[in-house]
Amino acid sequence: MFAVLHVDTCGDTLDQVSEVTSSHIKLLHPTFSPRGAIIRRKLGWPVKAFYDVLIFKTKKEFLTLHVYFVPLDQDIQKTVKAKETSNGSKVIPKPSPDKSLQMLENVFLTTDMDTHAVIQPDKLKLRDERINYFEVFIRNADCDFTLKLESSQKKNTQRDTVWTCTIRKGDYQNQTSVDEQGQHFVDVHRTALINRVRDTGIIRDKLMENGVLSSEAYDTVECQPTTQSQMREILKYVTSAGRRGKDILYEILKGERNLKSLISELKESGEKRSVSPSIHFL
Repeated sequence: MFAVLHVDTCGDTLDQVSEVTSSHIKLLHPTFSPRGAIIRRKLGWPVKAFYDVLIFKTKKEFLTLHVYFVPLDQDIQKTVKAKETSNGSKVIPKPSPDKSLQMLENVFLTTDMDTHAVIQPDKLKLRDERINYFEVFIRNADCDFTLKLESSQKKNTQRDTVWTCTIRKGDYQNQTSVDEQGQHFVDVHRTALINRVRDTGIIRDKLMENGVLSSEAYDTVECQPTTQSQMREILKYVTSAGRRGKDILYEILKGERNLKSLISELKESGEKRSVSPSIHFL
């Protein structure tokens, strides 16, 4: 018996009703206009909204995180995810704030690794017309740490904690590439990789795709007369790229079907080496 007339500049429509009580009418497919929020803002009234947190680990050599605070809008979130994944970033899933944030208020992101971390910008003013994010840079990250988001309104200098989360070492490090003694798989099995890896072409191609090899380095490797000398050159460039280069090579080796048995054999030998007892001669 009921319908809701919606008057708009684009035309008038009738909205279907799913439920009617003595004081409320519930719409079946509600649509909302941002004009109400704009009017409240112009009048100086607070406009609150919930935000999701999207955390991405970038491909940079040292630990660099992009921490986004985005509205509950699937299109905006898809845009952010597409942009980051196209640059090789990996998402670190974490719970979002369960408290609302007030638009145009200042928010601050801090960490308990203050002496080792650089966070930019120092503060953000939340806006709905742009994507809000912080960059967290930690040069020597090797342990768990906590991120904390605080808010501060103009009339109140005291900060309120809105959200906290723990970033664990396993979230940002590929643990399977490092043994219990902290040595990387590529370093431990360098000789075996040089002598036993034969298909260097696909490795060169994928290293170049991931930015580890430049076109000039690619040609230098290709000009080597034997697969052993090619692997030596590959390992030289990979090592110069730091931990990131070694991790990328390790993932390439694991992904090649004809190398699965070799990688499994080397991993087993590394595990046996790590648990073997130490013998001291006096």
